[in-house]
Amino acid sequence: MSKTTHNAAVFGLCLTSTILWTSGNGLIPLLPVYAGSLGASNFHIGLYLAFSYSCLAIGALLATKIIDHASKAKTLLVTSGVMSVPLTFMVGQANSVVELAWYTSIVWLLGGAGFGALNALTGHITQAHDQRVNNQGLNHQSINDRGKVMGVLAITSPLGSVLGGLISGPIVDQWGFEALFLSLALLNLLWPVSSLFIPVANRHSAVAQPTNKGSKDSVPCISEPEDKKSVISKIRRLIGATTLMYVTYYIGLFATSITMKDVGFSATAISSTAIWGGLAAIPFVYGITRISDWLGQKPFWMLCNLAGFAGLMLLAYATTLFHFWLVAVLIRFLSSGGRGLSNAWAMDVISASSNSVLSNSGPSNSGLSHARASGTRISQSTSPTEQGPKPVSETKVMALLSSTTWIGGVLGYLIYGSSAQMLNTQSAVLITSLIPFIAMFLVLSINHSPNLIRRGNL
Repeated sequence: MSKTTHNAAVFGLCLTSTILWTSGNGLIPLLPVYAGSLGASNFHIGLYLAFSYSCLAIGALLATKIIDHASKAKTLLVTSGVMSVPLTFMVGQANSVVELAWYTSIVWLLGGAGFGALNALTGHITQAHDQRVNNQGLNHQSINDRGKVMGVLAITSPLGSVLGGLISGPIVDQWGFEALFLSLALLNLLWPVSSLFIPVANRHSAVAQPTNKGSKDSVPCISEPEDKKSVISKIRRLIGATTLMYVTYYIGLFATSITMKDVGFSATAISSTAIWGGLAAIPFVYGITRISDWLGQKPFWMLCNLAGFAGLMLLAYATTLFHFWLVAVLIRFLSSGGRGLSNAWAMDVISASSNSVLSNSGPSNSGLSHARASGTRISQSTSPTEQGPKPVSETKVMALLSSTTWIGGVLGYLIYGSSAQMLNTQSAVLITSLIPFIAMFLVLSINHSPNLIRRGNL
């Protein structure tokens, strides 16, 4: 994949992702209010949201079964976008909670498939770009570019919150929910159109011969590939911990909407939490994603979970609009930061399982020094045949990571809805604030730090 094609692909990914997140994040804070206006209790609202998010998760998981090539991922992304337009409009025509659940489930099934396809395309495009720069002896550039791509894509979620919050609240206060879903249906027209801007290249075509380009201090070195079971184990733990991260996030969203509705805030005020959360998260997300690309993802991933814990603790005692804005900022740090970090972390683990990597400290490798002294030429990359099959498929992993968002939503809405029904809203928030610590415990044993290894710091 050429640099121009790569940049065009990243632009298409970001544009499509922003549209998807604008439609979803503009709606999420007001869905509990909409369901409540149709007569649903807090417990039934939790069941409705959990059911809707289960459809998102099913859509994302189905995408992993359907997608075995990037062209299929693009076809699925365009098709789901076209089908979502009329169905989004029908959500605003619901006259009961049952009708609302039915229409929402179909729309979000398509949304899950769209996000799964988008993440699969991200994995394909990133790996195709990695192959190009690695074949040119620019492995360090591969690492840097991956961090940039994941950082920019992570920004699309808070950006979508800002745009969606600016749209949704004022429309509901002025014209009602029917007008809101008509607006979102028109917005979804851009979803399949923007998907067409994503070029798809065959990753293994036109493989260039490796050269010795790169920084003057860069020299090739050989590292042992990770055991397949070890890589899969790390990915599973990361997926499980990321799911718990989103459980915390959606508990925060649900509890914020319900609490503000009970206190008597307007739809504009409730949606404003999405705006402020998104605005604060944009520089935070991009910054930690870029820094973690050099220092490792684990400490920053932990930091995001601590932000989620602090957000839930504050939510339990929030009374003013400023309090709720601060809660929104903290839980947005949790989700957006985690999204970029988890994706980059998974891609690094997969990339590190290959047979050949680049290090900036060649003299520290005795085997390399001996080979250079003897005049032996060391290849910087090997052919796919020489490397053998990859331990895991990057497109599958990225699609699975996409599904953690929605699985977390299902569990978060069920846990908080049930807890609030049995206890009270404050006690439910305080109890569920312990979930981020379970997530952090899961990733403590993932001691892999591929970026540091590649720079010769380990």
